[in-house]
Amino acid sequence: MRLERLAPPILALLLASCGGSGASRAVQEFAGALADSSYDTAWNLLTPSTRHLYDSTVVVLHHFGYTEASGALTGLAGEMTEEEFAALDGQTLFSRMVSRSETAHSLSTSIRSVDYRDSTLAVVVVRTTDGPQEIPVRLVEGIWLVDLTTLAPPMEEGE
Repeated sequence: MRLERLAPPILALLLASCGGSGASRAVQEFAGALADSSYDTAWNLLTPSTRHLYDSTVVVLHHFGYTEASGALTGLAGEMTEEEFAALDGQTLFSRMVSRSETAHSLSTSIRSVDYRDSTLAVVVVRTTDGPQEIPVRLVEGIWLVDLTTLAPPMEEGE
């Protein structure tokens, strides 16, 4: 019984210590999916809390309605019809937002470092033309997923 309780932490440590870490692979797969316009694949590489953030944003937009939300919606996801708005969900919002973002399509896969903060949180640092970009990655049910809930712009070199 005690061994069963130890298995998940031990497994997480083993996964974290493997060469070419799962956390860095998650970031590389996410960046590759965005570069290939494979937005469904990229969506599936996001943490549940990140997906919830997009779903919640859609709930708020729907609360205000098409007419009142159209300005914010256009800024986020581009022009859309009232029918498209009615069918909008978090995944579609994410897809529309990243499809419009040149930065998302050119996210670096050049891993600078991986810092494991604990057995379920890593920060993968990628090289960008604007400086290092820290990308939080979380271990969720044995799978490393990208967490965009706290993503910040790239740091200037020397910060």
